[in-house]
Amino acid sequence: MKESITEVAVTFINNMIKILTIGENIGDFEVSALREVKDCAAKMIGLRMESVDKAIVSNKAARRESGYIIERRNDKRSFQSLVGEISYERTYFAKVSGGYEYLADTALGITERSRVSDNLSLSLVQASKDMSYWKASCYIADGEISRQTVMGRIRQSCGVKNPAKERRCVPELHIDADEAHIKLIGGKKSEVPLISVYEGIGVKGKRTFCMNVFHISEYGKTPDELWEQALTEIERRYDLTNTRIYLHGDGADWIQTGFEWLPQAIFVLDKYHKNKAIKLMTAGLDKERRKQFDAAIREALAEENLKLFDELTLALCFEHPDREEKIQDSAGYLKNFVDGISICKKDPCANNGGCTEPHVSHILSARLSTRPMTWSKQTLTQLAPILATKQIALLRTQQDKPGLSKLLVKTAAQANKNFKKNVQKWAVGLPHPDAIGALPITGKRTGTQVLLKLYT
Repeated sequence: MKESITEVAVTFINNMIKILTIGENIGDFEVSALREVKDCAAKMIGLRMESVDKAIVSNKAARRESGYIIERRNDKRSFQSLVGEISYERTYFAKVSGGYEYLADTALGITERSRVSDNLSLSLVQASKDMSYWKASCYIADGEISRQTVMGRIRQSCGVKNPAKERRCVPELHIDADEAHIKLIGGKKSEVPLISVYEGIGVKGKRTFCMNVFHISEYGKTPDELWEQALTEIERRYDLTNTRIYLHGDGADWIQTGFEWLPQAIFVLDKYHKNKAIKLMTAGLDKERRKQFDAAIREALAEENLKLFDELTLALCFEHPDREEKIQDSAGYLKNFVDGISICKKDPCANNGGCTEPHVSHILSARLSTRPMTWSKQTLTQLAPILATKQIALLRTQQDKPGLSKLLVKTAAQANKNFKKNVQKWAVGLPHPDAIGALPITGKRTGTQVLLKLYT
């Protein structure tokens, strides 16, 4: 027979006294104390859940009216929660209309096959944004949850939009667009796109940051679907009437699609890819010559002097004929996006953004591609939006949300009343916690009294 509220409380107090009297410093007893607190909480929650079942069983008239007959008693159930494993017993009911049901589970919102609580599931998904499935299980649930279960909870989750606020007018918006390169199960390579929107770069002390940034990442969507979602989110936050929009990226086809949805946007070739192309052109030169060519190429591009740029390209090909193909490829890339380079000199505001690589590295690559790993398309579809947002929710079907009948609403309220009454009954005569230190020690001096005196 399960312990009563009184027995659980007394056992908890006695165990805590033993733990606190053994150690000499906090390191000696904090882990044991935390374990004891969780164990007590799990038992109390189990008792609270059983009180709902008892209230349903005792309400015979309402059960008969609703068409439920007791089929079997004391069926055990357990599941993992934030405080550990919770165990309880409930009654199995037969429906007059056909079928069977655990009414207590329905009243408490526990689905038939659920073995992990919703709050624990959300914590596991949150931890999985930054670490492997197994590490998330060890960190959150002491390794009691399997890797497959953690992955399953990710697939049952989704990113949540921030609450809509009043639309604001801002002078400029910067949009960074890039992708993380990942490997799918089977070895095939793929990409996960990321769009970051912010109001420019701010300065805080010695550090810079993107002001009011938010991210959008989806796997499996077409470029049009992704940019439509991005435009929706932008217009939900901003009035774009007098806003200058800068789109930073490497010029990939899916990024160019963004101009169909944001025709007023100005393209800016991000500095990482610009610098990479220039370095590929000047590779192989000695340090001094490389520095001279680098400065000349940058000036030619900034001034849109393509004649000078072509002459510099031919000079590099003449000096390194073995690298002509790579030099010409890099030069062609820079010429294609010369407008996106020169805009930084014409319009100083264009330099107030352009963090594509840091965003991808921090939001996606740190989890998806930094360490050797493979992903399934199903997991990526759910995980990419979760990595891009700070809020997470569990997906629910209509079957997961059963409507509570009048019987369950009434008995759940009665169970809450009875449980509260039992707790108050147990607590009758106990002193207020603030008055414990002032209690006189009379009669036989017990270990509890001595301990309380020492800690007050």
